[in-house]
Amino acid sequence: MKKWYKESYFDSKNWILENFDKLGLNADETVVILLIDLYKKNRRSLSYDIFCEKLSRDAESVDKILSGLVDKHYLKIGSNAKGPVFDIESIYEFDPEKYEISENTDLYHQVEDIFGKMLSPTELQKMNDMINEYGQLKFMEALRVAEANRKVRMSYIEAILRNEKER
Repeated sequence: MKKWYKESYFDSKNWILENFDKLGLNADETVVILLIDLYKKNRRSLSYDIFCEKLSRDAESVDKILSGLVDKHYLKIGSNAKGPVFDIESIYEFDPEKYEISENTDLYHQVEDIFGKMLSPTELQKMNDMINEYGQLKFMEALRVAEANRKVRMSYIEAILRNEKER
């Protein structure tokens, strides 16, 4: 069965623009995703130089943008004989509705207050995974420890929970 985003009627540009905020993409990341989509549809090769030129950024800045997209699992970078190959299909696998806050709204607001910002979709996913694995009470205890140590990051909270479980 053909994936929904590979159907002839699917407009990837509109989908990306409608969902970039839910996907936690900033402006530069959105432009990069749109460029990759455009060049792929037109069967044109894409390079770091093109990103640098189109974004008016140096190679280091472009590398940070691409690394951020890789970290979010929205971009895979490979290579072939012609050069780098940029794959963004995994961005379409993300279901923005899946991570909508429905239950435990107060819990999410508490976490956002402690983090001092809205949680990204990746952070929401990680938080939900930790709550499912360790329970809400243990998650909140680990969050309080992270807050007390001034290291409020999901990775730090997860490390606390793993260390607690190993004891």
